Amino acid sequence: MGIRIITDSTSYLPPEKLEEYEIEVVPLEITLGEIRFREGEMSNHEYYSRLRSTSDFPTTSQPPVGDFVKAFQKYGPEETYICIVISELLSGTFHAAENAAAMLPDYDITVLDSRSTAMGLGFQILKAAEMGRQGFARDQIIQELVKLRAEIKVRFVVDNLEYLVRGGRLSKAGGLVGNLLQVKPILGIIDGKIEALKKVRSKRRAVDTILEELKDEAENGRVSEVAICHVDAESEALEVKERIAAFFPKPILVSEVGPTIGSHTGPGVIGLVYY
Repeated sequence: MGIRIITDSTSYLPPEKLEEYEIEVVPLEITLGEIRFREGEMSNHEYYSRLRSTSDFPTTSQPPVGDFVKAFQKYGPEETYICIVISELLSGTFHAAENAAAMLPDYDITVLDSRSTAMGLGFQILKAAEMGRQGFARDQIIQELVKLRAEIKVRFVVDNLEYLVRGGRLSKAGGLVGNLLQVKPILGIIDGKIEALKKVRSKRRAVDTILEELKDEAENGRVSEVAICHVDAESEALEVKERIAAFFPKPILVSEVGPTIGSHTGPGVIGLVYY
């Protein structure tokens, strides 16, 4: 008996972390042309190679309710479950998990909207898992997660805004008037949805800007953890890691974002997540 953490596949935590804390992952689904698969069934490298070479636009969908039911039933009704998922403003996953919980009235299940994704979700999962292992009660963990999700900052830069606009995750409005191919806005996840924070004319300058913001926060003692997220841009991510390591002494996690989120942002994304 204890706390069991259930989540979806969009945190992109390293496999060793998922294994260490026995975190159960329910995958989202991706469709690209005639190919439909659950996240994790195709390697990121193969998927992004296909995405770069096709004119088909990808779509994603939340997991079937039955997949969440199976994840809960795997450990039985004696456990206490905290299910933390991608923002409900970005996906229907939250409602799928809620529906699954409603089908298991004898189970103690709390479904929590992370109001984020990628490592914005991942940091919350790790916090819940660590607290569960330390013996904290469910209500104490949830209280801490509510505080944490308000502190997490997600900043990222895309190569091409077309994916976000066509996928409906970013409006053409909101200060992005102009040639989408020339503007490299700094984007963030604010209150669970993607917002344009600042317009910059080059990707390099945009990355410099979010690094400067992080450095200022870190030098003033306001940063506890940092992660770098990337979409098929490992060399850039490792370069960013070196730059952060020059002013931030703690380990920096590098997370490769998979097809669900990468489908909507397109390849080439560099992002920072910290709190």
